[in-house]
Amino acid sequence: MLVYIKVGSVTTAQRAASVLHEAGVIAVIKRIENPQSGDGCGYVIGVEEKRLLKAKNILRGRGIKVLGEYSDDLS
Repeated sequence: MLVYIKVGSVTTAQRAASVLHEAGVIAVIKRIENPQSGDGCGYVIGVEEKRLLKAKNILRGRGIKVLGEYSDDLS
């Protein structure tokens, strides 16, 4: 199951996916269809649930702000 890490902008999502890929974590970029207030442009990074903590630590360690996470379908 994928868990989605909210990062806000498409540029940040692309950078986050690249950083995670370099660390060996598979990540996919997805846009939230109806972003809410505080979601920025509404971009998230999907990672395997078992890799969530590792992914968030990697992103924070590289200065990428994690705005939240979701474990449900964002369609």
